[in-house]
Amino acid sequence: MRNVCVSFLILIIILGIIPSASAEVVAFIKNPRPPIVIVGNPYPKFFTIQPNNSYTVYLYGIDDVGIAKIGIYYRVNRGEWKWLYATRATINENESIYNEITSKFLTQDFNFTTFYGKVTLPPQPAGTLVEFKAVVEDEEGHIVESPIGLYFVANPNGKKILIVDPSLKFWAMIENLKDLELMVNLSSERYDYNMSDYEKLIPLLKPFVNHSSFLNFHNWQYLAEDYNIAIIPPEELSSALADFKPDVIILSNLWMSEWGISKESMGKLLKYLRENNAGLIVTHGTLYDGMVLDDKPIYLGPTAHIGGFEAYENGSIATALGLELLPFIEEVKLRAIEFGKSYLAETPSILPFIPSTAKLGIKNKEIIKSASLLEFADGTRAAFGWEYLLPPKSLKFAKDRIRNLKSEVKDDIKEFTDLQGELFGYSNYFRSISALDFTLVDKIVDSEILDDKIVVPVGFETLNLAATQDVIERVRLLKAINRDIINIAALSPDYIGAIITRDQKHRGDGFRSAYISFEIEAGENKEFEVLKDLIEWASQFKPIQTFAPIVQAVVLANDIDWKIKGENLKEHLENLGATVVRVKPEEFEKYKDSKLIIILGGPKAYDGVGDYVKQALSLEEQERVIKEEQGIFIKRDVWAEKQIVIILAGKDRNQTGEKVGRYISGVNEKYINLLAEFFVS
Repeated sequence: MRNVCVSFLILIIILGIIPSASAEVVAFIKNPRPPIVIVGNPYPKFFTIQPNNSYTVYLYGIDDVGIAKIGIYYRVNRGEWKWLYATRATINENESIYNEITSKFLTQDFNFTTFYGKVTLPPQPAGTLVEFKAVVEDEEGHIVESPIGLYFVANPNGKKILIVDPSLKFWAMIENLKDLELMVNLSSERYDYNMSDYEKLIPLLKPFVNHSSFLNFHNWQYLAEDYNIAIIPPEELSSALADFKPDVIILSNLWMSEWGISKESMGKLLKYLRENNAGLIVTHGTLYDGMVLDDKPIYLGPTAHIGGFEAYENGSIATALGLELLPFIEEVKLRAIEFGKSYLAETPSILPFIPSTAKLGIKNKEIIKSASLLEFADGTRAAFGWEYLLPPKSLKFAKDRIRNLKSEVKDDIKEFTDLQGELFGYSNYFRSISALDFTLVDKIVDSEILDDKIVVPVGFETLNLAATQDVIERVRLLKAINRDIINIAALSPDYIGAIITRDQKHRGDGFRSAYISFEIEAGENKEFEVLKDLIEWASQFKPIQTFAPIVQAVVLANDIDWKIKGENLKEHLENLGATVVRVKPEEFEKYKDSKLIIILGGPKAYDGVGDYVKQALSLEEQERVIKEEQGIFIKRDVWAEKQIVIILAGKDRNQTGEKVGRYISGVNEKYINLLAEFFVS
């Protein structure tokens, strides 16, 4: 009898060690399987918590026999992993998480062990990265780990920085992808549990296992020490702008089409920037516009971030950054499909992930103050396609260097296209590598803006782009001034790495922006010091104070051309906020240094107007006026530096009037804003 009592007591002790089940435990299981573990809150809201606050992780283990061990490994700032045992959590302690987890059971009639527990991670100071993973071991010795959970400890007193970065969750799930895939399979095969959210992501995650260098971890902890950061996926942008009210928004390497910002959210972003004078920083592949044609366009990148001609009306990420001619080239690509030139459509305007070991030289030390040179010990990856903004002489050097670079980077570009093939089922290596021949950059440089259309050379043929007159005039103006309204604040000698800034100080609702062609957020402290410089600059927008309109036009015209359409031109420009002074030919010498000069008439215009037209136009351009091939021109620096000279010319007075009328129809408030920005840049 005593032996029976002792045996019974031992059994009670053993049963007391095993975590109690919320369902009946079957004594004998045929072919027992590994457990699964669910973390209810792997990331706090915005991926951040405040300093000196603990963070309680709730987890749920499921096994078909019994759970021997369950808890959390965590580490701080990439230090050693530390173990904490889970303690049992009551159902009503965090009822919303419990209900979220248990609602995914497909049946309530199950025969396995479950454990709902918690682990409290200790408080940390601002600027800390905390990573953790739940681990469960069953009685058969199977061990399974959850995907990585993580958060940053942010500085609540710093400026608010909203970061759109979906890559963190991808990176976190890939770290333990083998276990995640096992659990997804077990959830349906064994445990009647719905893990379809993870299941849908696995095809997007698996290709990165063999191409991990295209999914670098972003070290936002370096910003969190000084700033109140919030990290979100693209689909939360609209709500986060309203809730978080950031000072600066960072779009972090959003190169996949799945990571694109919707047109609705983009509109809200652009509106927020203007209404709040907030800063915008965009990195690396966010402007990638990869496309493959298979009966219809297959978009590999978030092409809407650039947009076509509609971006000149609605705005886009590219236009906000000052890369204003990218929508023009995007439109060329779309029209090339109709023209039967698919190779143009499939050539990316912006190609990311080009390896570079070149040092980044800081050119604007008023913006970037922390360094004069940025070195990348292990190299970096940068994007190509912005180079059309270089001055003509620098562009020539860039062409030579980048074309010579092709042989060195072809394997990396091949790996990038291989990754796309695995992700999307489509890729085009040859079109990607051909981008480095300046295929599309040359289309920007060599295009001709005629009176009523845009002509783009395509081999021995030409592609004629019809567009509204306001688009034609905007592109004509941008070809003359785009490189002046931006500032290349940093540049590498291989012409791949760059930081391009824009300051819309000409308008009260302007904002500052920066495009960083490389993945600065994958760097260490020195890269983040540069990023902090950009944040400080972008967050301190100051419009210039003027007592007179910025755009002041001098119109040179004889009496007849002035009467035909000159007065209409004056009225139209003044209605848009410009000032206009009409000057007769005999008065013009003292106005030749004016920043904006508009000349009415062609090379044969009387009273001396024609003589000034001949100074402004080349012989070939004069001949085009006489032959009625073109009558609207924009010339730079004819009589003074940083000068715009617009010639509206016909072969006779009536045709000149027609050209003036056409020009008027294309000049709107956005056009005047670009002129103003040019004059104050």
